[in-house]
Amino acid sequence: MSTYIEAILEQQLPPKECADALNQLGKDYSERGETDQAIACWEKSMECYGKPGFAQAQLMKAYNVRRRQCSEARDAKGLELFSDKIDQLMQKSKDAIRYGF
Repeated sequence: MSTYIEAILEQQLPPKECADALNQLGKDYSERGETDQAIACWEKSMECYGKPGFAQAQLMKAYNVRRRQCSEARDAKGLELFSDKIDQLMQKSKDAIRYGF
């Protein structure tokens, strides 16, 4: 895990503020083309806050990019991994709609 992510988590911010800080860090990583680090930020943001929003939308985009890259590289394990991650995000969205998270 990134030391920047750890620094945010060590501040013990309220969940929404923690998620916002992680989302911004993920956005910064993404703009620099550091997709894996951005994914790590947004996944941690989802753990902190758990509600659908920015992190979930960005993760969906990033997972789709990674899935496409794995498909082009004929990486079956990577393709399955990111397909599963996308399915999990979709399920969280459905649950949020059903149960009002």
